[in-house]
Amino acid sequence: MKYFLKIVIYITSLFSIISCQKNKIIQNQFSSLSDTIFIKTNKVKGSSLFDLGYGSIQFKDTADTFSNSIIYPVDIKNLKRFQLKTDFKETKDYNVEILLGHKNGKQIFVVDENNNKDLTDDSIRDCENIIWSTPPEILKTKYLISNGQKIVEDSSWLCIGNSNGRILLGKREHLIGKFSIDDQNFEIGVVEPKNPGSFSYGFFPDIAILSNLGIKKDSISYSDLIQYGEVLNLNNKYYRFDSISNNGDLITLVKDNNFLAKIGTQKGTIAPSFRVITISGDTLKSSDLYNKFTVIANTCGCGGDKKSTQSLYDIEKTFGDSINVLHVDSGMEKSDIGVHIDSEEAFNKDFYNNYRKQYCSRICYVIGKDNRIVEKFDINEWKKLLPKIIKN
Repeated sequence: MKYFLKIVIYITSLFSIISCQKNKIIQNQFSSLSDTIFIKTNKVKGSSLFDLGYGSIQFKDTADTFSNSIIYPVDIKNLKRFQLKTDFKETKDYNVEILLGHKNGKQIFVVDENNNKDLTDDSIRDCENIIWSTPPEILKTKYLISNGQKIVEDSSWLCIGNSNGRILLGKREHLIGKFSIDDQNFEIGVVEPKNPGSFSYGFFPDIAILSNLGIKKDSISYSDLIQYGEVLNLNNKYYRFDSISNNGDLITLVKDNNFLAKIGTQKGTIAPSFRVITISGDTLKSSDLYNKFTVIANTCGCGGDKKSTQSLYDIEKTFGDSINVLHVDSGMEKSDIGVHIDSEEAFNKDFYNNYRKQYCSRICYVIGKDNRIVEKFDINEWKKLLPKIIKN
């Protein structure tokens, strides 16, 4: 009888292993007949090909009111506290606790890396100066977050440092989704760079194709970044970026059979038509510009930025009248040279919503003679991209 039971247990275990392996094999395998695909992702340390920034954080005196109590480490002077809210979509207050202070004459910080609200068992780290080429050490921390259905324990990586007296923080993670459609292999990556101080996804996520039919990219340009509602071209199969789960573990793509007929500012779409008033008082229509390439060049004169404006002048000087160049910014002085569009002019609101979208922008949109978006890029990178675009 015991021998028989052992055989039954063995066979049951074997079927369980085979079943698990089968489920693992079919995960993220899809058919192009499906209108919607759900891609499971893995979280990866660091930024890879993406550009991740920092956000400024403000510490409070430990005597202030906080959502929960913690155990403070000893022998740290000038101790201050910051609660990093991990889940912006959750009403409950889930945080990563961070302390700032001085020890042995150096500025230090402590992160509740194991999320036990006891910071006496966490490492005391020097608050290094942020050098963009060689950022401070990346540290791992645990936290609670909702995946949209229930609260789960998760973990990620943080980079904390000092920049001209300000304490900056940025998460250092990206998501990878490897999948196949009709046995064709793809890999996508996702980041949320405009939300550096939270682990919630779904506010301003960027998705990019990292590998198409097994061919990996070695860099990502601005136009490779796909936002909500825009479309990924997976070997001429088009899928709209529909949604992402709160903690980033699931991406939803929906088939789009009308991409080539879409109007928008994504590369490959039909450029939105416009009618604007220039700062010279002239009315300009997009239909007047179909005779040659048009570059809508956003610059940002606020904050003492002269580089983007200089890039505009360099573009005009390099290409002359061979292309149309429309300069977009606010607070510009009148000029008889060039075409300048005030982004704050009420008449230009629709143009602003399509081609600027935010008060400060440095994005260039290149519109071809067929009235499609050929490319978009940061104006300060024009030398690397624009000559090739115009030539080709």
